[in-house]
Amino acid sequence: MSRHSKNNTARGHFTYAEMQMLDYGTKKQRLGRDSMRDFDACFLCLQTARDPVCCLEGHLSCKECIYENILAQKLEIERQTKLLVLQEAQAQKEQEQKEELAQQIILNEFEKSHMGVLSKTESVRGKLVAVAEGTTSPSTPNGAKPPNGKKRPFELDPEELEKRSKQERIDVAKAVEEAEQAKKPVLPSFWVPSLTPSNKKTEFKATKLHTMCTASDKEHKLSLKNLIAVKFETALEDGDETETNQKASSICPICRKGFTNSTKLSILKGCGHVYCESCCQKFIKKDGKCQACGHKAKEKDIISMTGEGSGFSGGGAKEAKKFDVAFQ
Repeated sequence: MSRHSKNNTARGHFTYAEMQMLDYGTKKQRLGRDSMRDFDACFLCLQTARDPVCCLEGHLSCKECIYENILAQKLEIERQTKLLVLQEAQAQKEQEQKEELAQQIILNEFEKSHMGVLSKTESVRGKLVAVAEGTTSPSTPNGAKPPNGKKRPFELDPEELEKRSKQERIDVAKAVEEAEQAKKPVLPSFWVPSLTPSNKKTEFKATKLHTMCTASDKEHKLSLKNLIAVKFETALEDGDETETNQKASSICPICRKGFTNSTKLSILKGCGHVYCESCCQKFIKKDGKCQACGHKAKEKDIISMTGEGSGFSGGGAKEAKKFDVAFQ
């Protein structure tokens, strides 16, 4: 190995030292304990939850934070709804303008054709009329009589007349639009704003129809009436004798063990008390009631509280990825 082998750039492949300096490709790193929020932390502000509430999926948050989040989402939904209504009104207006233009073309060509100024081959409507006259019914060919030998009486149906008139206006408008598209150059002109490739009409689509909980990758519906007020059982730590210097920690009401990020927690939907999963399986499901307040609790009323894990190998697969392109 030469003296300057780590910085040798004349090779046909990257060395490990060169890749570290280049910061090339996708970088992966497992998040540790310091990167995980606590079990009683709000997923919005990342601080210890004040007046904690949780959704039906067990995502914990502050009452104030979740109210602000829901309000912001409702304002965004209202904004998107207004934009969608404006877009539909604009599209309807453009369609009416096209139909009015088509109706004017039909009337002008009708007057010119009756005056002998315009031929059918020169008119926009001529091809459409020729195609319409050339189509006949398979049972009764053009000019032939019905099988019974009697002609059908002429009946003027206003609905059918309006339907055909509207269809004719739509066909003429489509033909005019196709003619305008055919006149445009095939290659885009980058110096003309109306012909640039990026100058395309984009349709707005509403992305949100109702408020969602964004605590996990799989979003679900969220509403104020489904929020559960969470009640943690607190206990003073050892050595805290005075009330002014007290420091409380959350514990299980049954086994009196402290909660950590590695503890699997369960919340009762009816009363909001929090238990560890083992005590919930042994006592709550067996007795069918809360051990702290006596509120009835069925198996469907028990919600598993979600957390980010402890940062160890068995505490959840939390991994951060960073992708970067080389030579940019």
